[in-house]
Amino acid sequence: MTRTVLSFLILLFLCFQTAYAIDPGRVQGTLKINNETIELKEVYSQFHDNAEGLLDRPKEVRIVLADRKVPQESLRGIAFLPVTALAKEGKVRGLLLQFDPVDLSKMIVTILRQPSREGMSLTTLSRSDSEKKLFKNLVISKTRISGETEYAEKRTADSDEIPVIAYSAKFSAPLFNELPVTADLKGRAAENCPQAKVLKEKISALKKGDFDTVKRLSTLRSNARTDLLLTRMGVDEAKTFAKEAAADMEDSLKNIKRVVVRGSTAVMIFSSKQWSTFVEEDGRWKSDN
Repeated sequence: MTRTVLSFLILLFLCFQTAYAIDPGRVQGTLKINNETIELKEVYSQFHDNAEGLLDRPKEVRIVLADRKVPQESLRGIAFLPVTALAKEGKVRGLLLQFDPVDLSKMIVTILRQPSREGMSLTTLSRSDSEKKLFKNLVISKTRISGETEYAEKRTADSDEIPVIAYSAKFSAPLFNELPVTADLKGRAAENCPQAKVLKEKISALKKGDFDTVKRLSTLRSNARTDLLLTRMGVDEAKTFAKEAAADMEDSLKNIKRVVVRGSTAVMIFSSKQWSTFVEEDGRWKSDN
């Protein structure tokens, strides 16, 4: 056996050892929506350090309890997480739990289930308990989270638009971190960064009603929203809307505070309540809004 082959086998062994060292997620439980019962089969978790300062809590843990597999990346981001888009498309059902790991008295629960009508928002529950009983036996380490959670509304279902929710689950999952910050740009560096150039081009295209260019500068996820807008409004009305949006975006562009980059994703921050997101797709930065 040559030294090269031996080195390759050792590397391959170490890679397999690393892969198998991550104990996969496990969950037992159900989600009930009116008279429908959904078995929860998969669990994922993500920790967000809130380096951007845009979350409603100092730091955030996200747990997805789902009826099928979803990408771990679908838990990343600031708001409107990709997993919620999957739910709106009918590609996953289950729960998204979001809470501060230090303050366990409050939690936001999003019901991941395709709305009954197009354009409707996902159902959310704002739960609170001063005695911190939203979870049982919750254990959070640097690499894993486990515990139990349950909830049941005591009312009769009026409609599918305001469903009666009940859930119960016991889970254990690897705890992944948001991608590390690779750049934090301010001043001229933020104004002249690749993301700012993309946004300037997109604003120009929106002003002209040039949706082909808008789509070229945008992510697949953003383009899906643009296509929906064009279908609902029609091209003429969409062009009017696009010009108004471009004017708002142009005003925001004058007030860039920071651009926080995490590898292949970035957030351009204008204020604590206003920002724009970007993703690197096909080797180019694109607008994700």
